[in-house]
Amino acid sequence: MPEQDYTRPGRAAALTRRAALLLAAPALLRRRALAQGGTPWPSDKPVRLIVTLAPGGTADFLARSLSQRLQEVTGNSFVVENRTGGSGAVGWQAAARAAPDATTLLVIDNSLPIAAAAGRDIGFNFARDLEPVRLLAQYAPIVVVNPSLPAADLPAFVEYAKARPGQLFYGSNGIGSVTHLQTELLQAATGMRLNHVSYRGMAQAATDLVGGQVQLFLPVFPTVAGQLRGGALKPLAVGTEGPRVPALPNVPSAREQGIDFAEQTWFGLMAPRGIPPEAMAAMGAALASACAGEAFRRRLEEGGATVPENPPAFGETVTREVALWTRVLRERNIVLE
Repeated sequence: MPEQDYTRPGRAAALTRRAALLLAAPALLRRRALAQGGTPWPSDKPVRLIVTLAPGGTADFLARSLSQRLQEVTGNSFVVENRTGGSGAVGWQAAARAAPDATTLLVIDNSLPIAAAAGRDIGFNFARDLEPVRLLAQYAPIVVVNPSLPAADLPAFVEYAKARPGQLFYGSNGIGSVTHLQTELLQAATGMRLNHVSYRGMAQAATDLVGGQVQLFLPVFPTVAGQLRGGALKPLAVGTEGPRVPALPNVPSAREQGIDFAEQTWFGLMAPRGIPPEAMAAMGAALASACAGEAFRRRLEEGGATVPENPPAFGETVTREVALWTRVLRERNIVLE
């Protein structure tokens, strides 16, 4: 057999192409596997991720990070659509009424189960019209106070507050909001009796906490990251069930301090009900691949989130949340307008 001349231009070009194909093989195999599983997303139509909050917030950051990662994994086009209004109802309705063709997804948090628990008229049937897809990320509420208060940890604050029943105030971003109801759970767990101050947004509540108008607030990390780093606010605990928040490794959980409070602000995906099972399975595979990306996970963890490696079935999470908030609203005698 004659010796091959690998210096010829044609031969060199062929080898270069072969090397490029070998390097690209893993990505190609992933896409082929998704396609064989019934990839639900058409190549000629972008997929909408509806967010019910304004740009720049935690939900928006998560949605944009996820859309970028999904585009890398699948090659499809994803766009974030901010549909605000009606305390979330405008965006929820847009998703519930969309065609079940997998091109509309809804980013939700605890507020939708809270609305269902309160019996709010949201313009559609939550259980019938939306289908849970996947739990994406969890953010532990951080118990923060003004540094001037004489409390080095959560038990010390509880003791301070119980010695002053009805004299201290806590802020939230609205009646029936996650921060409101989580603080009510903390009061139930500790026996504190605080007065509620309802704000239109998280930023104003944090500002008044720095100013001393309120004494306690339970935001998630992105809301108060700047104040925490600058020392304007003092974290006493995080509301995690397991490990501490990666962005706050030195802040113990409430349970570590002997207080039975562990609640999560979470974000997940829902879709219009009626998507074929094979398309839902392919969507789940794509999301699992996207959420497993190291850079994606690190980006979210730096923002105070935890990304569960093997999340529970999202439908179970939603069902449990509806039951929890139904109980809290009843026991704490909270009526939502």
